[in-house]
Amino acid sequence: MQWAIKLDMAIPRPIRVILRGVGQVFFCGNAITGLIFLIALYVGGITAGLAATVGVVASTITAYVLGFSEDDIDAGLYGFNGTLVGPCLFLFLENTPLLWVYVVFASILSSVVLAALIRILIPYKIPASTSPFVLTCWMFMIAVYSFDSLTRGPVLPAPGIPEAIAGTDLPATAWLSMANETTELWYVALTKGIAEVMFADNVLVGILFLTGIAITSWRGAVMALCGTFVGVTVPVLLGASQNLIEMGLYAFNPVLTMMAIGWVFLKPSAGTALLALLAGILTVICQAGLANFLAPAGLPTLTFPFVLTMWMFLFAASMSKHWSSQ
Repeated sequence: MQWAIKLDMAIPRPIRVILRGVGQVFFCGNAITGLIFLIALYVGGITAGLAATVGVVASTITAYVLGFSEDDIDAGLYGFNGTLVGPCLFLFLENTPLLWVYVVFASILSSVVLAALIRILIPYKIPASTSPFVLTCWMFMIAVYSFDSLTRGPVLPAPGIPEAIAGTDLPATAWLSMANETTELWYVALTKGIAEVMFADNVLVGILFLTGIAITSWRGAVMALCGTFVGVTVPVLLGASQNLIEMGLYAFNPVLTMMAIGWVFLKPSAGTALLALLAGILTVICQAGLANFLAPAGLPTLTFPFVLTMWMFLFAASMSKHWSSQ
């Protein structure tokens, strides 16, 4: 939207770059959208908001100090991984004063990893996206087992052998009835599916995120909605844990996948939308597989199902005569 672009340019450059970094979590390089996202995070929880702020500032400053591409920095590309690192570590590790220092170091590393991956992936014209955030957080989560001053939090899964779920927590038919409770169930799951991209278990946060995306692009917002719908519908049909579905934990990866394929990296068309739908469905399968693969290490999948699926589809699209990159 033109008014959002004008407001974005009117914001002082240092603040604009920081807010664009927050916005880029959903591929939105607009400071107004980033501001809405940041406000939403504070609505979800003060600690999460502060952690995201510390993360985006630390990662962006690191990029400046190390002399990385000014155009990339100005676009917010060195801020979004740090934005995710902060809330992630505060969710999965025990909240202590030392954890703030840990977040700063992880955010710094995320910028270094991003620069390295950009260099590696440039010949293939494939974006690093949130892979630096994933790799950095995995390393910092595993590292706490070697330190007395930092420990895992109750949300971080304990290492163990993956097991088949004994049964669903809620019958799948409950998602298909016409009762008022079903409407509320879908409403909560769909909105939380968007909110969980930034680890927010909050309906209002999801609505604010979607609003921020729509300010930047209506197509982006539609792709996000389709992604969260896929992330609820497919697990329901496959008989996944209903509690995880309702919390939006199967939806946030398809949200990012469908936005990336259907809006950001390939030229928008009906064919691209169908490709994005296929990618979103396969992201759900990928997430389930990676969750079991990572279970012995006690690591969450984070956004790696999105990254892996997006990479495969973009590589495949580069070989096809039907799809081309933007």
